[in-house]
Amino acid sequence: MQVRRTGGAPRALRRKPSQILAVLAAQCGKPVPVDRLLDLVWGDDPPPRARKSLQVHISALRAEGVPVRHQGAGYLLAAEPGQVDALRFRALTARAADVADLAARREVYARALDLWRGAPLAGAESEPLRAWLCAPLEAHRLAALEAAIDLDLALGRNAEAVDALTPLVAEHPFSENLRHQLMTALLACGRRTEALCVFQDVRRTLADELGVRPGTRLRALYRDALGV
Repeated sequence: MQVRRTGGAPRALRRKPSQILAVLAAQCGKPVPVDRLLDLVWGDDPPPRARKSLQVHISALRAEGVPVRHQGAGYLLAAEPGQVDALRFRALTARAADVADLAARREVYARALDLWRGAPLAGAESEPLRAWLCAPLEAHRLAALEAAIDLDLALGRNAEAVDALTPLVAEHPFSENLRHQLMTALLACGRRTEALCVFQDVRRTLADELGVRPGTRLRALYRDALGV
């Protein structure tokens, strides 16, 4: 994570301040109890002076200009949700569902996805933070990508969909929905042989790794591609 004062250059935060700020940002404007912060940042085995260390790290964040306040038995980030990229992302994807025009809805998803700069807290996450914050955010991003690609397919942007899906399928080899989207895009581009290869690959992957076969929806698309 980085912080930047107005007019200044970004400054990278150390691991613990990054973790603390991530928790406070996720609950922007709401106090997070000290015990909850300790659990998420240090896990089940906090150091003997964890509370003192927390105070030191909070002071370091304040020294960087981060508006952290003490409230009750915890701390809060005194900022608006619209100033936190993760919360803006969630708000934009929620808003997209209410946009009737497909092209306009796709633009809302684009604005949401443009907020991403890589894996959340990459290299700085603790195991509790990974489960509580990072994994749900990554799952939400994947769902948003899939929704955006569905819109690309509906709008006839099939070549763009292929370009977006190829690395996603490699990253999520067990996702049948991504495979279905990729096959659909390839078929729409007239690339039938490649679409059939996508099915053959997922069939092998699922059989070898999980001992299952592709679901009904994917098999039906394969039969359609074969002309059966």
